[in-house]
Amino acid sequence: MTEPLELILRRDPKDERRLLLCAPDVGLFTAARRRGCVLVPGDGAGYLSRLGLARRLVLPAGAAGAVANANPERVHAPVEYGEVLYVLEPLGDSTALDIPGTGAQETLDPGGALVVPAPQAGRFWLRPSPEDAAYCSPGDELELGSPLGLIEIMKTFTQVAYQPGGNLPARARVVRLLVPDGSEVTEGQPLIEVAPL
Repeated sequence: MTEPLELILRRDPKDERRLLLCAPDVGLFTAARRRGCVLVPGDGAGYLSRLGLARRLVLPAGAAGAVANANPERVHAPVEYGEVLYVLEPLGDSTALDIPGTGAQETLDPGGALVVPAPQAGRFWLRPSPEDAAYCSPGDELELGSPLGLIEIMKTFTQVAYQPGGNLPARARVVRLLVPDGSEVTEGQPLIEVAPL
């Protein structure tokens, strides 16, 4: 597993309240966080690929705010060193924001079921390899940190773990899996329906 890269933090010269997060190297930028997401130090903010090696981008200390700019037009956008990837608005000026975390967040799908959504876009895997058992199956009990699957972006895998809080109870039971193994998913897409224990 490669070390993550910290984004370069700068103040916006046009508006001192805004922060700019810039590319720490040249490469192809992918899996950008969407407009309105709240980011805090240590959060993942996409991937930068160079010479076939994808490295996770993370926020440095002192960087927090809501993403104000749109995603790049290309899925794998070429970027230069120091190019602005994110413009962050101060948190005090934001309303009705999506607040992501490092693990899966709680939500209700439109039908009212309690679900665990994808923390980021990518390919969702239910098992570590084709020969292994699934991380979770209907009927399994979940608690803080229970593994649910993997999200793959450019051959880099991030574990999706159960994170209680908000609507998600401290302990839950898997009701059903909402996406097949190996499916392409978008950030926030429901992955697993759960019920409280």
